[in-house]
Amino acid sequence: MRHLTLIIPTALLILGCSTAMTPPIQEYTIYPSVESSAALTVRSPKTLRISSTKTIPSLASKNLYYLRSKGESGSYLYSRWSDSPAIFIERSLTAALEEKKMFTALLTPLSTAHADWILEADLSAFYHRIEQNDKSSGVIDITYRLIDTKTKLPLASKRFIITVESASADAAGGVNALTNATQELTDQLIQWLNIQIQEKK
Repeated sequence: MRHLTLIIPTALLILGCSTAMTPPIQEYTIYPSVESSAALTVRSPKTLRISSTKTIPSLASKNLYYLRSKGESGSYLYSRWSDSPAIFIERSLTAALEEKKMFTALLTPLSTAHADWILEADLSAFYHRIEQNDKSSGVIDITYRLIDTKTKLPLASKRFIITVESASADAAGGVNALTNATQELTDQLIQWLNIQIQEKK
């Protein structure tokens, strides 16, 4: 019985030290840029609805994922996003479209108003890629489709693969690279929509 009495406090002390040493979870977000660098040449008389982005189950979470060159993948244990990657991308695009005023009206997925065009998206990658030499980059792979609501047919589609180098091969470096990649995606998407407006007046 005497030995049991000594063991219990020791175990509690070890457990307490282990809990105290656990680092806090860092939560990161991506704020929409105030202005997009994409040039605007025309405005459309049409209304556009941005549909909710479809994605693979893993990217519907707030995990911050990495992928190593040998195929090892996972999520950072003590770092995560404040929202899902799809939300960040939608916010960035919406902010840029509102700032550019490219369409007569910009509608949310839940809006009941009529839209002339619908922009659909499938997100298949949003991760921090780490090479063997510790060089790393943020990678986004997403496909957009512009749909005519009258014919229910796609007017155009384009796959965007964005890669932006990271300053470091850790979670903070991945966040910085993916933040810049999100802005680059927004700029390229604005340019693509600009072309569609000109070609489909």
